[in-house]
Amino acid sequence: MSQQADVVVRDFALSSDLAAIKKIWREIGWSDSASVEAGLEISYAVGHTSVATIRGEVECAVQTVPGHMCLHQSDLPLCVVAAVTTSRVARGLSLAQKLTVRELAIAADRGDAVAALGMFDQGFYDKVGFGTGAYHNEFAFDPATLAVARELSTPRRLAVADFAEMHQVLIARPRNHGAVTITSAEFFRADIAMKEDGFGLGFATDNCLSHFVWITGKAAHGPYRVEWLGYQNGEQLLDLLALLKSLSDQLYSVRMMEPPEIQLQSLLRRPFRSQAIANEGKFLAEQEAYAWYQLRILDVAQCMAAVVWPGAPLRFQLALHDPVQALLVDHSGWQGVQGDYVIELGATSSARRGVETGLPVLDCSVGALSRLLWGVTPASSLRLTDDMRADEKLLSKLDRVFTERPHPFWDF
Repeated sequence: MSQQADVVVRDFALSSDLAAIKKIWREIGWSDSASVEAGLEISYAVGHTSVATIRGEVECAVQTVPGHMCLHQSDLPLCVVAAVTTSRVARGLSLAQKLTVRELAIAADRGDAVAALGMFDQGFYDKVGFGTGAYHNEFAFDPATLAVARELSTPRRLAVADFAEMHQVLIARPRNHGAVTITSAEFFRADIAMKEDGFGLGFATDNCLSHFVWITGKAAHGPYRVEWLGYQNGEQLLDLLALLKSLSDQLYSVRMMEPPEIQLQSLLRRPFRSQAIANEGKFLAEQEAYAWYQLRILDVAQCMAAVVWPGAPLRFQLALHDPVQALLVDHSGWQGVQGDYVIELGATSSARRGVETGLPVLDCSVGALSRLLWGVTPASSLRLTDDMRADEKLLSKLDRVFTERPHPFWDF
């Protein structure tokens, strides 16, 4: 426990603190229904939460939940910063920043290798070492324009009560580079329960749910939003797109994130024409790309060990900077990842603490290194936009190592 003036930082207690959390959610406009409040009762029972109290009342909370994030072919233990909630009373006190760092330290102490969060805007979380993730594509389109033709069986209607089956399907999705999974089925249940207009349709294989879509939207003609797509292979993904198309006799518009396995635009008939005709209004058609998440390394050795580089081995000296050390004065364990490392990249990669003279030097922030390792943007670009310095020869070699772009495909 730490204290400054009348602010006390401590662990969250579900039985005594949940009422205050609900009040803050209502106050800041995140909760406007009984279903959201019921979802909070489920979600805050999952993971770990730090709170800050002012005069004994909870005014800020940061919740994290465990998961995994794929780096190349390795599933790394992930800390997902799931909810950062600050009341009107506590604005401007840096409490969200302090609690986020506290949660990162707890996650690192238990062995998590990386952390990720969905950002409300860019800049705030950079202060605790996060770097911006990769762009993802989001489409709004008329499902009648989907160029998929499949013979489908009659789908099964799904409800919130089927959350465990749906979560199992999500966990079994193909694991692309950057793929994220959150391991708690209850946390998934809370997410779909909070939206009153949600419904699901799915298909069974051998009497078990194998692929499904979860949608929100209740107006007769939409627009609908695809919140979740669960499938185990590309054929099942095409089934789900065909299922969306089958709704087009009444549905005029659907919005969804592009799955990592396909280029969705290539499956839409005359997308530019559709966007020109319906470029505004309720049933608009559009495509937009933006980065909605950030990530940061919690354990350099774990992350480097996941890198697989089939080319000529590369060795360099890493001088790494991490802003969290200054914010961890009350924590006796993990103190950030700053320091000197000798990095070896190859079929087997590694990072060890220390200095070896004669090696080329990469000097950078943890946010920039996180963006580099996951292939968000090349090293030569990071030199221009982020805190990264190295000679041109090393940057050119790093550009060739980290080329695969990440795709979490899990909303958090």
